[in-house]
Amino acid sequence: MTRILHVDDHALFRESLSRLLAAESDCRVVAQCSTVDEAVARLDQPDFDLMLLDYELGDRRGNEVVAAARQRNLPAKILIVTVGLTRTEIRQMLNAGVAGIFLKNNSPEQLMAAIKTVLNGETWLDPKYQQLLSDLPSSEASRRARFTERDRQVLRGVFEGLANKEIADRLRVSESAIKASLQQLFSKTGVRTRSQLVRVALEHYRRELLN
Repeated sequence: MTRILHVDDHALFRESLSRLLAAESDCRVVAQCSTVDEAVARLDQPDFDLMLLDYELGDRRGNEVVAAARQRNLPAKILIVTVGLTRTEIRQMLNAGVAGIFLKNNSPEQLMAAIKTVLNGETWLDPKYQQLLSDLPSSEASRRARFTERDRQVLRGVFEGLANKEIADRLRVSESAIKASLQQLFSKTGVRTRSQLVRVALEHYRRELLN
């Protein structure tokens, strides 16, 4: 069971997301916070595995919560869930150790994919910010280049020329989940199209894909 702390200053969004997560058998929201002060205070009760953190919290910012979590060596992952960040803010958050950045205009299926990705020890970077991968330290870029078993399964389907729906049927998941997986693969490899993904994966990650 994944225990989640949700920090967002919009009550309607908090309640809607809580209902969405409650529908997932392996997720449970253990607490909700609406301000920076509430969230920082809650860090002293680290009974959660993942924090979903809005960046804009009234007239303050989520980076204060991230800094406080870092000071406490919080073991929980932090996924920023926001309407958008500047290039500088993205760099700051990734350098501060957040597990990912997710945009609120994405689908619920993509959010669940992002949650599973960060809980698996990887970083979720919204496709909108793919170009920032080239600016990250090499150790960060290398970590993003690791493929999960699901990545390999999706890539095999792409190599075979299967459509998203055909891959989804094979893996018994939704087509939206496959689209989210592909976007994450694009992010990991720094490409934008399927053809580029095939070429780059075979040229640079052949050994990892065959492991």
